[in-house]
Amino acid sequence: MKGCTVRDAVSVMNEIAPFELAEEWDNVGLLQGSQRAEVRNILVALDITDAVAEEAKEKDCQLIVTHHPFMFRPIQRLTDETREGRLILKLAAFGIAHIAAHTNLDAAPGGVNDTLIRAAGAKNIRGEGCLRVGDLEPMSFGELCAFVRQQMDAQIRTYGDPARMVHTLGCCSGSGSEWYHEAMQLGADCFLTGEVRHNVALDALSDGCLMIEAGHYETERIICPVLTETLQKRLNELQFGVSVFCSDRNLAERR
Repeated sequence: MKGCTVRDAVSVMNEIAPFELAEEWDNVGLLQGSQRAEVRNILVALDITDAVAEEAKEKDCQLIVTHHPFMFRPIQRLTDETREGRLILKLAAFGIAHIAAHTNLDAAPGGVNDTLIRAAGAKNIRGEGCLRVGDLEPMSFGELCAFVRQQMDAQIRTYGDPARMVHTLGCCSGSGSEWYHEAMQLGADCFLTGEVRHNVALDALSDGCLMIEAGHYETERIICPVLTETLQKRLNELQFGVSVFCSDRNLAERR
């Protein structure tokens, strides 16, 4: 087995979810820590929080990989007076680096939206960017909503006639409701996303598109075990002696 550095982990993450796929406004890649630091254990989480940082320390992780980044806005002062400031200082004190894979992981093959559309039972998947569309075994909207609720363990909101038949599903995780237009162009008659603004729901119904709102967190947490497995497999292939753990603290914080 070879020793692994943060730089090596960044390179592997760039293979899994190329950083160039990220939106211009996004903040991805190595956000905290030294590229030269040794990595023996990695923790994968949806968000970086105090609880996740503590979990990483307990599991002797030198690196946290999350979907959601921090530092979206420039930081002029690094103090313990803000949530992000406290997190950055804590990570530095623990000697833990942080990599974020956000919209690049949304768009990457095998990433968030491929995982989401497959979890909803779709096949013949197509689309680009953060949008995915796939074909379903024909079922009523009510049946589809019940299936999604069960698959994702989510308290969903639905927009449309439960009796209407659904053949093709579009999706965009998180705050992706506006993508329903593009999904309809690819044949979707229903759209699954995390958050839906009221006016967008009204527009979608007027345009003939059913809508399922399943929660920002719920539509994205499904990537954590997938990313954990993918990252571990790739590191093993490169003969790095690294163990990758999937965080259970994000889940606990939501209960």
